[in-house]
Amino acid sequence: MVYVQNQHLEAEEALEMLRALSEEKMERHSDIQAAEMAKQLVKMESQKRRLLELQAKLGKQKMTNNVSYRRYSTEDVEEATNGFSDALKIGEGGYGPVYKAVLDYTFVAIKLMKSGITQGLKQFQQEVEVLSSMRHPNMVILLGACPDYGCLVYEYMENGTLEDRLFCKDNTPPLSWRARFRIAAEIGTGLLFLHSAKPEPLVHRDLKPANILLDRHFTSKISDVGLARLVPPCGANSVSDYHITAAAGTFCYIDPEYQQTGMLGVKSDLYSFGVVLLQIITAMPAMGLGHRVETAIENNKLSEVLDPKVSDWPEEETLELAKLALQCCEMRKKDRPDLASVLLPALKRLREFAREDHEPIQDITSQISQCDEPDPLAPVPSSQVSFLEKWI
Repeated sequence: MVYVQNQHLEAEEALEMLRALSEEKMERHSDIQAAEMAKQLVKMESQKRRLLELQAKLGKQKMTNNVSYRRYSTEDVEEATNGFSDALKIGEGGYGPVYKAVLDYTFVAIKLMKSGITQGLKQFQQEVEVLSSMRHPNMVILLGACPDYGCLVYEYMENGTLEDRLFCKDNTPPLSWRARFRIAAEIGTGLLFLHSAKPEPLVHRDLKPANILLDRHFTSKISDVGLARLVPPCGANSVSDYHITAAAGTFCYIDPEYQQTGMLGVKSDLYSFGVVLLQIITAMPAMGLGHRVETAIENNKLSEVLDPKVSDWPEEETLELAKLALQCCEMRKKDRPDLASVLLPALKRLREFAREDHEPIQDITSQISQCDEPDPLAPVPSSQVSFLEKWI
């Protein structure tokens, strides 16, 4: 009897021990789970804090630097231009000189605003804000800027201005009529891009051959939109006119109606474009050119005013281009053709006509031979990379 009682007590003690061990194990397991959960919570809190810090940083960056261009220091610009050496100067614009330089292992054009010109400083701010967000094959790309120096950094255009090529500066060969037809369509395409800007159309206000640049492949790109203004629409069905107090631009290219009234609109650019088209086929100075070409057409003597450096002008197509140009040069804006629905389709047809008979190989190679060999190790400008990433 005593033996049975002892066995029972031992069993009770063993059961109690097992129960205690089980409770201890459960407590340890619960502690481990709690520790794991606490660890996960700490990790999640850390990630949340990092995310909030990143969002705050990006938000601050957006507020303080709401631009898409590369900022260069004064030291960068001074070193690239060798202290703004005259040996590197490649042009002189209305707002200051332009220098050829190398930044980020890439050839660039640096426009330095003249000091003490209030309008120039306003232009600087305007160009940076507008051009940094603009990307089009027929617009010169703004790669960066140096706000402290008032410098704008553009892609470098190897073949200079359309003006230089039309007048064969430095004894360069003349552009073929095919190249000129193509360039005319490219300018129209770039101009339509400006006029289609949202929320308001962008008017160039100083379109001329000196502000049309050619890259190594002789693709034309519109530059120098520093005189451009965002034109607010005047009504539900109008994006046409905006009154400004001081006419700006180059005299022979300025819309006469704009000069008289101060009313600026997208068709103000069409007048300038018309003069440019006339120069493309004649290679003559702009002064009085419209009247001269119109008189030649009336007397069936257009060939006498065409650029004599081109010997194979296609008669009918060149006459069509000349008439389109004269329509753009009408004194009243309302008499000028619509760019999107009338002018550009006609220019594209002429461009396609020029493609039917390909340019002679010797013409292309002679043009390419004037360009520097591309450096395969040169990096693509960061702005172009970001543009390609967005496009893809």
